[in-house]
Amino acid sequence: MMVKMSDGIGKIVEGYNSVISALENNRVLELVTLEKNIDSKKVKDLIEIAQQKKAKVTNIKSKNEWKFTSTEYVAALCKPKKIYNESDLKKFNTTNFIVCDHIQDTNNLGAIARSAASFDFNVMCVPERRSARLSERTFKISSGGLEKIDILEYKSIFSLLKKFQSLDVWTIGLDMYGEVDIQSLDLGSQSLAFFIGSEEKGLSDEIKNKLDNVVRIQMSKDIESLNVSVAAGIATVSYTHLTLPTKA
Repeated sequence: MMVKMSDGIGKIVEGYNSVISALENNRVLELVTLEKNIDSKKVKDLIEIAQQKKAKVTNIKSKNEWKFTSTEYVAALCKPKKIYNESDLKKFNTTNFIVCDHIQDTNNLGAIARSAASFDFNVMCVPERRSARLSERTFKISSGGLEKIDILEYKSIFSLLKKFQSLDVWTIGLDMYGEVDIQSLDLGSQSLAFFIGSEEKGLSDEIKNKLDNVVRIQMSKDIESLNVSVAAGIATVSYTHLTLPTKA
């Protein structure tokens, strides 16, 4: 099931990690479990938290009645998660960002969100059009990551880039032909935004020419390229080990 971004996202979340994160965010209206699983410790813990949060708890009697995709047989109906837009960018001026430029695969978006949440990239920026949607599948793949970060929707990547630069956010593109090895950059205390291009085309030359840096991830000569979500994961973990120079 897909949801309109303008209406918020994450109205249905599935899987233990995603549901527990939604509960922690006080978004869950109704917890749904399979009756045969209610004696497991994980499900008992979820039910206890849901009751503390005043959420409704529904136990489905048989697998034949289960209407969700989760094989853990745990799901939640939730209040929608807010979507921010470019005009809200100043609210996050001490934050690190991941900018997704027309990522087409929902699994990749979910995996990128999980990496972002794991390594202090607290906002994921996604385009309004020509991109995979943040669906129930994306929430499940993120394993709670989408609950821990904010989502900002942008209309123009060039407009977004200008706003970043006006806020002194360091803009860095990931590209397999980048002039600088990411391990040789000083990254760290200053707010930064990693720009990640689509699976097929990557970042356009026009975008790369406007960024502060374009970096590559050094790989074995036997490997041509990395999956976009894997590259995002390496980039975000690199941030935790390196220190960014102050702009002149």
